[in-house]
Amino acid sequence: MGGRRGSGFAVLAATVLVMAACSSDDGGGGTTATETASEARTASDVGVTADTIRIGVGVSDLDGLRAGGISLPAALTTRNMSMRVTSYIDEWNAAGGINDRMIEPVVLTWDPTKPDTQDRFCAEATVDNELFAVIVPIGLNNRTVDCLLDAGMLTYFGDFAAQASHDTGLLLTVAPPVEIGAAAGTSAVVESGTIPDGDTVGVLAGNGPADAAGAAATREILEGAGYNVELVELNTLQGDVGAINQESAAAVGTFRAAGVGHVLMLLNFTNQSGFYDAAGTDFTVTVIDISPSNCTPFGASRTPPAAMGTTCIAAWDNSNTAEGGLRADNQFEAECRAHFDEVFASEFPTPSSPGVPSGQVITLPDGTQLSSDYAWMDCTMTNVMEQSLRGAGINPTRQSAHDAALALGEMPVANASDGQGTYGPGKTFLADWVHPLELTPASLDTPKNAQGTYNGCPAPVNCWVPTSDQWFPIEP
Repeated sequence: MGGRRGSGFAVLAATVLVMAACSSDDGGGGTTATETASEARTASDVGVTADTIRIGVGVSDLDGLRAGGISLPAALTTRNMSMRVTSYIDEWNAAGGINDRMIEPVVLTWDPTKPDTQDRFCAEATVDNELFAVIVPIGLNNRTVDCLLDAGMLTYFGDFAAQASHDTGLLLTVAPPVEIGAAAGTSAVVESGTIPDGDTVGVLAGNGPADAAGAAATREILEGAGYNVELVELNTLQGDVGAINQESAAAVGTFRAAGVGHVLMLLNFTNQSGFYDAAGTDFTVTVIDISPSNCTPFGASRTPPAAMGTTCIAAWDNSNTAEGGLRADNQFEAECRAHFDEVFASEFPTPSSPGVPSGQVITLPDGTQLSSDYAWMDCTMTNVMEQSLRGAGINPTRQSAHDAALALGEMPVANASDGQGTYGPGKTFLADWVHPLELTPASLDTPKNAQGTYNGCPAPVNCWVPTSDQWFPIEP
């Protein structure tokens, strides 16, 4: 059943990670603390020497976009994007490293306008450099994630990937696998009772393997709840956004003919605009979030106007409440924000403001400036990586680091999953909860209300507003 999850979260538990190393020998062959302390550091895996661990840090090449004529905020540079991770590594190294090894970051990039450049990124990560692991908070497509995993690379990735990718034993994420995310979102819709019993429900999805598996999970839950399902799968593998939107527009006719009243959307907003243009107000639409950066604060600022009022079921959160006010940072979020503000103090005129899109500075009509919100996914995943590496032992392997992450148990999550999540045996993703959000318009013309928000948004820019305080569980 759905329910409100408490807002508390676990304190970072580095001490828990060394319990096995500090346990006494009970006669069963266990390793004593003395033995562990005296163990010599060796080149225990790819990218590991006696003194260093090399980690790939994957970011979009924003400098290349700017050089190509694309206008970007001044603070959105490749260096600043990579510093959202490397600044933490600098802190670890200044404090003696991790298990007496220095962490050596290797920044790797791709062109976000050219998906094929992710092939080059994968080659640089797996062939051209000897790396122990790669961390990419956001931005990779599923094919590239699988490229890393196929090469045996331990991968820390914030966003969505297929269940088969998680099954490799090399992947750690915040977002659930696509299939589990689709099931959690669909179950939340069914439980909320917003669709009349016995209705025909439209499902619009892509035809990639992970997308198709997500659509199958959605269909199974709907049919199990007594609904008829009209599924339309678009040829999203072609990569032509214009052609995909022509297909999403054509799906409107199919749904009308089938008597659909409610559509569950399993596409990202880039591929939805054709549907909205053709559908008008004919359908109630709920987005089931299984797409990178879709129902996030950043995604809300870039959605088509026709999508306003759409509901999304997502693990992601924002700094606002269902009552239209601002939500205070929890302890972990406050630490993430403080770190961001310190590292990027010279890049922005003011400390970070909730809801301001990445890298931007918003100047209000009265001259007040609001600076970019902190990088919440980067903070969460970098914390996961740190605790995973600390628990991997004196001579880490990719397997021991992955196992250490699964032993972490409850962990803090910034701006998602009601502030906390869990790793555990067989659970290689952190989020535990999803909730409904409504896409809400806001702009510089939107006045600030007495609760400190702009039509419910933390900043004067389109946002996702929680529709209730209820969170629904993600079942592994």
